[in-house]
Amino acid sequence: MVDQWNGKSAPELLALERLDRDLFRNRLNQRNANDALFGGQVLAQSLTAACATVEDRDVHSLHGYFLRAGRAHAPVIFQVDRTRDGGRFSTRRVIAIQEGDAIFHMECGFHADEEGFAHQAPMPSRAPDPDTLLDLPGLAEAWADRLPEWVRERWSKPDRPIDVKPVDPEAFLRAGNGEEPRRSLWIRVPSGATATSPAEQACMLAYLSDYWLSGTAAIPHILPMPSADLFMASLDHAMWFHRPADVGDWLLFDTDSPSAQNGRGLSRGLMFDRQGALVASVAQEALMRRRRKSN
Repeated sequence: MVDQWNGKSAPELLALERLDRDLFRNRLNQRNANDALFGGQVLAQSLTAACATVEDRDVHSLHGYFLRAGRAHAPVIFQVDRTRDGGRFSTRRVIAIQEGDAIFHMECGFHADEEGFAHQAPMPSRAPDPDTLLDLPGLAEAWADRLPEWVRERWSKPDRPIDVKPVDPEAFLRAGNGEEPRRSLWIRVPSGATATSPAEQACMLAYLSDYWLSGTAAIPHILPMPSADLFMASLDHAMWFHRPADVGDWLLFDTDSPSAQNGRGLSRGLMFDRQGALVASVAQEALMRRRRKSN
């Protein structure tokens, strides 16, 4: 039995116990809305395990597949395979195992710093300063008569590990009816300010990257968002780390969805810091179904 996350810091959530040279076990679990393990936690803990086996180079990308829903009551074992250590690049494969079953596997690459060309996509000009926006508890209070009760309760929960400020809150009430599949959020992990190493910051960024991303694909189809009528589960997740990021400060997560089909929706995201630097790019496909009505 593993402890449940309950108001502890995000760095505590991602911390692992080293069992052997390349074998790790988690200490805390975080439940998602489906009463299973939050995929961002499994993703970030897998990256934490990989980073513990690499020296003098930083993660530049990861590609992972969610194989089974994680169970919130059981610990997760992370097995790292040191696939390659080259002159400037390293590759690691991580398998997350729970009660004998693989629930997630990931390939990730690491790169030593070197000089090179540089350019980036511009930060969206429409994004207001986060200090001018309401966070989720503020919106739950301001919109008490406009939100479903379960959404108000979810947004009002204390001790949330992640702070969110939607750029266009009214878009939540316009979801469905062909609304454009695009959403921008200011997002941060306040407790992540204590993570000072590049590896810790990258793992916190991976944790953030799975938050509110897949729902972008459902925006044209579901009213309201989030919706109790919608079941979503992450299928795969890819991420590219471009520049250092302070996850304890606000990051703009600008997301869109180019396609939804056959019960799956693809969402993409760019993450910018407050100075406009593009720090990461993300893509994720998720299973997307209306929940079956019980008799």
